[in-house]
Order: sequence, then structure tokens, then C-alpha cells
Amino acid sequence: MHLETITMSDFKKQKKATIILPFGSIEAHGTHLPLGTDTFIAYALCLKAGEKTDTIVAPPFYYGVCRSTKAHPGTISISAFALRTLVKDLISNYVYQGFSHFLLFSGHAGSLHMAALKEVGEKMVEKELVEKIAILSILDLLDENIGLETKEDSHAGELETSLMLYLHPLWVKGEAKEDYPHFPLFLLTKEKIKYWPSAIWGNPLLATKEKGERFFNYLVKKLIDIIKEIKK
Repeated sequence: MHLETITMSDFKKQKKATIILPFGSIEAHGTHLPLGTDTFIAYALCLKAGEKTDTIVAPPFYYGVCRSTKAHPGTISISAFALRTLVKDLISNYVYQGFSHFLLFSGHAGSLHMAALKEVGEKMVEKELVEKIAILSILDLLDENIGLETKEDSHAGELETSLMLYLHPLWVKGEAKEDYPHFPLFLLTKEKIKYWPSAIWGNPLLATKEKGERFFNYLVKKLIDIIKEIKK
């Protein structure tokens, strides 16, 4: 159920309901995938899982904390502070409107990005402002059963390219080669693009539309299991 399509009368019936908040990013995803890949995938997964569980899905938030790709063309990053402030305000207002169970699902899995989401969630739980809240990224749903051929697939590789070939094939522009970042060990650097020019972490050449459909259905099933656990 799309939150933005229901009326205020329908909304009033959702007291104590569960709501899914999708998050993504505007971020470089190689030369073959659109900048909104994380958001497109997260929103599609949430909508399908929400449909199968009769759960409301809020509009997606397109911006995230992007550290490793910040210098790449097209990446529009926000600060962790901005994300924490936004999420705190969003959840507080949903609580004010009667919601008590939350699933924050992110297609962008950057460490600072996820840490910001979880920090807000932890404080909400500690202050007992919410009854239940789950926070996870798409990478948290992956396991050996999904069937990825790439062992260290993470960004614009086999998984995301396959999903985009299934969900939005016209937005995939050609092919891109396998690549991985080569950042200095433990050393922070300003010149991140120097160590990861492709913005690819995996092997997009292994991606297919058929895999994308299989991956999508598998991830939806995992999300449904989490939603059912929240609703218990």
C-alpha cells in the first residue's frame, strides 16, 4: 500500500500499524547503472513485500551518506547528521500519527549511512518512543542461498545489475567490467576515486534479467519474514 495514495480517512484506520520506510542514494554506480539504483531497488522490494503483507510503504528517501563514492560524478551525498535529523523527525511524526512498528530498509549499505539510521533507531528504542523497529540494508538479506556467483559482490555488480535488468532494463546502459576498490588499509584518504575509479564492487558481466527476477523474489521473501516478525 502506497502511503501517498491513501486518503486521510484510510490513514486514520492504521493506528498501531507497521510502516516501511525505504532509503537509497543518488550515487555513482559504474558507467552502466543509473544514479538512483539503490533507491529504485529498495522501493521496488518494499512495495512488493508491503503488498504481500498488507503493510503501508512510505515514499522513498533518495539521498544517503556516501563516503567512498563522494568524488565520483553524479554522487550527491548528505551528512550523517542530516540523515539522523531527518530520520528522527520522520519517525517522531509517524509515532505522533499513530504508528508504532517500523521497518527502515536501505538499498544503500554504506557504513556511515547505516550507522546513522541505527543510531536514531537505538535512541527511539531506549526512550520507548516506538514499540518495534528493524533497520537493515539489502546486504543484510544476502546469504549463500541467493545464488550469487560473485563472492564479494557489493556495489553495481552482479546483484544490482541483475535487479536493474529485471526491474528497469531500459535504464541499464551497456556493460561494465568486473572491478573492486583498492583503498589503503586503515588509512583514510581524500582521493578515494583514485583507488576506486569505476565505482563497481563486483562483476556486472555475470548479471542477467533472469537472475534479477530470482534475486528479487528471494529478497522479497526475506523481507516478508522480517515484516511478519515485526507484526507479531
